[in-house]
Amino acid sequence: MRMGAVYTAFFLFVFALPFETGVFAQEQGEPAEMQIKASVKAAPKKPPATSPKKARVRAPTRRSGGVLAKHLEMAVLVDAQSRSLEAQFRAISARYATANSITPGSPYFAGYQRNAAAGNLRNYNETEIEAGMPLWLPGQQDAFAGTVTTGLFEVEERLALRRLEVAGVLRDAWWNAQRAAREVSVARNRVATARDIGADMTRRVELGDAAQTDALLAKNETLAAETELAQSEGAVKVARITYAALTGGAPPDGALESVRPPIDIEDHPALRTPLAALARARAQVELVDATPIDSPEIGIFGRQEHNDQYSTDRSLDPSERVTNQRTDATTVGVRIRIPLPTAGRNEPRRAEALAEMDRATAEYERAKRIITAEIKAAREALAAAQRAAKLANSRLTVANDQFELSRKAFKLGEISAFDLYRVRQIQLEAQRMEANAEINVGVAISRLNQAQGYAP
Repeated sequence: MRMGAVYTAFFLFVFALPFETGVFAQEQGEPAEMQIKASVKAAPKKPPATSPKKARVRAPTRRSGGVLAKHLEMAVLVDAQSRSLEAQFRAISARYATANSITPGSPYFAGYQRNAAAGNLRNYNETEIEAGMPLWLPGQQDAFAGTVTTGLFEVEERLALRRLEVAGVLRDAWWNAQRAAREVSVARNRVATARDIGADMTRRVELGDAAQTDALLAKNETLAAETELAQSEGAVKVARITYAALTGGAPPDGALESVRPPIDIEDHPALRTPLAALARARAQVELVDATPIDSPEIGIFGRQEHNDQYSTDRSLDPSERVTNQRTDATTVGVRIRIPLPTAGRNEPRRAEALAEMDRATAEYERAKRIITAEIKAAREALAAAQRAAKLANSRLTVANDQFELSRKAFKLGEISAFDLYRVRQIQLEAQRMEANAEINVGVAISRLNQAQGYAP
């Protein structure tokens, strides 16, 4: 047993020495595409002090206010993709159990039994048992912990990006409901005005001041207005149900949001996500470099063997010619297994890790171009919507004055009912345009906030 302890100490000392191979001995220069404006911090070499069970996804820091913040929390809770990412976060956190373990794999226990079936070794018996485990390579454990840390960071950024995507869907649904509500308001105004004109027209026909065709024209307009109202009321119910389905029951009521100030584009979730993926890919390259071979294994074994060896001496008395010389042996030792590095194993893994870095870099550059363009386009769209809203409001003022003058002229007999309803159609068109222009301003504000990465 003393020799076994000596062997164990010797081999553990050997494995504590730095391990180098010719495959990865060359210095690695940083790829040119890695030199992007935003720096990617190196992955921490040690796992967090907190337990994986207590790990929490980083909460978004920015809030836009209004009911959108409250409704977005509700929408994220019922969003399937967000819940999937949270489950992925927990799964990656569980890998800290491996990073904190003394071995990269599972310890093992082995043994075998052998008996001689024929031959000179009669009753030969050999029994061996062994216990061992795989070993971390120098730097491999820290590199593995780095992949876990950067993997969690990437999932956090993907959660923030998904939150922004849910906010975009919620904003669109909100304004669809608001547009439908404004259309109902316009339709109700049309019905009220049509009934008022219709009642006046019927009275004029009864007094003989107008023809029956004018009464039919008024009735036609009233029916058209009521039909439009019924359709718009159905549309607003559908829009509200759709919004409630996204939020888990919250209605699209209240004030949504105002224009948010410009932000640093590097803080955009759509840019932070590829940067996090780049950090994870870099950590994976470090792990590949730190793992040029499969994990070596060390084990301690003990063997016990015995057999009967019979011999014949014809010079002795026949009763004593056959003698048995039984042998027994007990062995304790150390067994090691060291795989050798090969290009066939290592080059594909390293190439795959570097390809992932290139992909993340390209994704970052593409996202930055798109986001910059989207922000610029959203600002131009907001300015155009605000100008259009002012013009639509002015047009509605003119159309209202024109309609009031036309009603007075109709009562004085200066214009016909057909001319009156033609002016009324102009006013209705101006009302619809003013309502849409006002909604378009709100939509443009939400899209600008969305483009800038604001998820309340």
